Amino acid sequence: MPSPNEGFYLDGHLFVDLRQQQVMLDGQMLRLTPTEFRLFAALVEYAGEVVPRPLLLTRIRTADMNIRRLRKKLGKYADHYIELVPGVGYRFRPRPGP
Repeated sequence: MPSPNEGFYLDGHLFVDLRQQQVMLDGQMLRLTPTEFRLFAALVEYAGEVVPRPLLLTRIRTADMNIRRLRKKLGKYADHYIELVPGVGYRFRPRPGP
């Protein structure tokens, strides 16, 4: 699995190109606002780590609202990819294997 350090993330369902600012889910392009993409990119860049809410708020003042929008756009995969860590922040959880 490529790491976000290589500029993209790829698994069996999700492709995130950090340089081209594109996100595809099950082969379909997701239409993210620039703010939603910045937020998602921040989570993907720290894949597997909890990104503290205060850090997200320094980048995006409406982080919670945009997380809700991202989760809606991720549909049935929302709970897998974006995890709320109560009292701390959010974590992007990469999928293991293909």
